[in-house]
Amino acid sequence: MPLSPAQEHDLVHRLRHLLDSAVANGDIPSAVCAVAVDGKALEPVAAGDSVKYGNDGGLLAPSARVAAAAETMYDLASITKIFTALTCLVLVQGGVLDLDAPVSRTLAAYRGNPDRETVTLRHLLTHTSGLAPTWSGWRRRPFPQAPPDVRSPRRRELLDDLLAAGLLHRPGRSFAYSCVGYNTAMALAEAAAGTPWPDLLTSRVLDPLAIPDLTFAPGPDRCAATEFCPELGRGTVRGRVHDESAFVLGGAAGNAGLFGTASALLAFGERLRAGFPELLPAAAAEQMWTNQLPELMGTAAAAAAQEAGGYGQGLGLRVGQTGWMGRSAEQARGHNGFTGTSLLTDRDRRVTVVLLTNRVHPSRTSSDIGSLRPAVHETVYSALPPVDGPRLLTPEA
Repeated sequence: MPLSPAQEHDLVHRLRHLLDSAVANGDIPSAVCAVAVDGKALEPVAAGDSVKYGNDGGLLAPSARVAAAAETMYDLASITKIFTALTCLVLVQGGVLDLDAPVSRTLAAYRGNPDRETVTLRHLLTHTSGLAPTWSGWRRRPFPQAPPDVRSPRRRELLDDLLAAGLLHRPGRSFAYSCVGYNTAMALAEAAAGTPWPDLLTSRVLDPLAIPDLTFAPGPDRCAATEFCPELGRGTVRGRVHDESAFVLGGAAGNAGLFGTASALLAFGERLRAGFPELLPAAAAEQMWTNQLPELMGTAAAAAAQEAGGYGQGLGLRVGQTGWMGRSAEQARGHNGFTGTSLLTDRDRRVTVVLLTNRVHPSRTSSDIGSLRPAVHETVYSALPPVDGPRLLTPEA
């Protein structure tokens, strides 16, 4: 059941108060929140300045700042992983990839080691491959002033370095969140399809969904600024991916690189809630939604991992990660991003919530949204009417 106009107005007012307070307290420089309830998108709420510090890291005069608005594009950071998993599933449906075949069949770098030869795409997309969380190969070379072309020798060398990373654990034995795994999935998809990653994700997912304002190549003037990085010669980053490994791998990677507005990501989240009928059969879409850990790790190990981390893991989606989703979101799915972004969607409660901030502006240590995310989600959940069961629908958002 949708909210009444009065209930919508009250929810938007409460969300605006939360965002304004977070900006006033210095928790974030800016934010835009978008919500859909039972298929209806509410008015987006914006607060703060999307550009508050200049290219030298100094605080801008009030007249020089750029106010956040519904049209502001944010670096989505690790929310990109949902799009990566979806692209891989579309390729699986097309016979280009296989979820459970060893990636060594396609990636020569994974041959010659018994454990690495058992790594599968499913392992990569569920963070159970045994790969390390991050890759430091970008630190061993001069940081480029611009992302290398996806066909350049430099990018190939860097990707080869990433693919040479050893395993910390045997595949399927433990859960460890891994950006390396998602960039390995990117390399696998590129090799199998013979297409550069940004072209692959765009042609297989973004173009068919036809949602404006989701892109790897935003216009900088529309973008919220992120971190001031003088040690890398980047100044204040704006309109280019903040994540260093994604930047050196071409600016568009499996772990990060997408930009979008809150309304665009909300529309994507509503398609996710409906199961992407334009892209996937229902059984394939359910692979994203279903917690994969019990089948991969065994029930006892998966239960221990979930108890330690407080959530499960689908293909690309966190399952009930209540630490940032909120205590009412045990059945929700979604992902958050390092730059201060998040997407949550809940089939049972028929709701999708997007919160985009640039909390790393001007520094990753200068602000914190640890309390804002769950507060926003709990505010939305508290406004929802009771439901008599889940309902999938063609969203209007």
